[in-house]
Amino acid sequence: MVELAEIDCYPKLLLRNYQEYPDKVVVRRKDFGIWNNYTWKDCYERVKYFGLGLISLGLQPGDKAAIIGNEEPEGFWAIMAIQSAKGIPVALYSDSHFDELKYLLGHSESKFVVAEDQEQVDKMLLIKDELPKLEKVIWWDPKGMRSYREPFLISFKEVMELGRKYEETHPGEFEKIVSQITKEDVAQLTYTSGTTGLPKGSIINHRVMMHCARTWLAHFNIKEGDDILNLIPAGSIFEQWFAGIHYLGRAKLHFA
Repeated sequence: MVELAEIDCYPKLLLRNYQEYPDKVVVRRKDFGIWNNYTWKDCYERVKYFGLGLISLGLQPGDKAAIIGNEEPEGFWAIMAIQSAKGIPVALYSDSHFDELKYLLGHSESKFVVAEDQEQVDKMLLIKDELPKLEKVIWWDPKGMRSYREPFLISFKEVMELGRKYEETHPGEFEKIVSQITKEDVAQLTYTSGTTGLPKGSIINHRVMMHCARTWLAHFNIKEGDDILNLIPAGSIFEQWFAGIHYLGRAKLHFA
């Protein structure tokens, strides 16, 4: 097995953590006052099958896929799934206006959008016809979505099911792709706020991600099993740097 110091990206860390501690609870989510627990196995399978589902829908290495929503596990796992498939996540702020989203999705040439709920999906419906590169909008919160029939809409669970079927004919494909990721591959495209002009896309590679994760772990003395609370908006690059504390330090991540 590859030594921890030699691992150069988050997807490889997730694979290692799953192999070593499959049943350890590492993500907790509060719904209606009750904490729901997820193990490394739970996280790994959601990432794996969502990633393979995206591949079956046509995601190619280097393709962009945007994520928009509040800080919830599905958005967090979606970013990892896109990275694991050698795609490039484009994390957006949940309060972005549809005109702003039209620019960001068009500029990034995003092929997919992973959206939290009806509110975010409605924004996509307003601008979809002006985004020729956008092929699918994937939602994870079913509330209010029952009557939507647009063919480019699909649920997070449906994409995971596509991933399970894809694995039947492509066994070992996910692990093979993850093993091919290098530290210089692009890990995320993050946009600036645009306060001095149009937002600019900042390219962040896996080497930078891992460096920041190791720096944060050392500075804050985070230890395995420590409890951490994720309140950073997914649209911020800090959210992914913070994620390294979870993947590298094996700290327990909470979504309240």
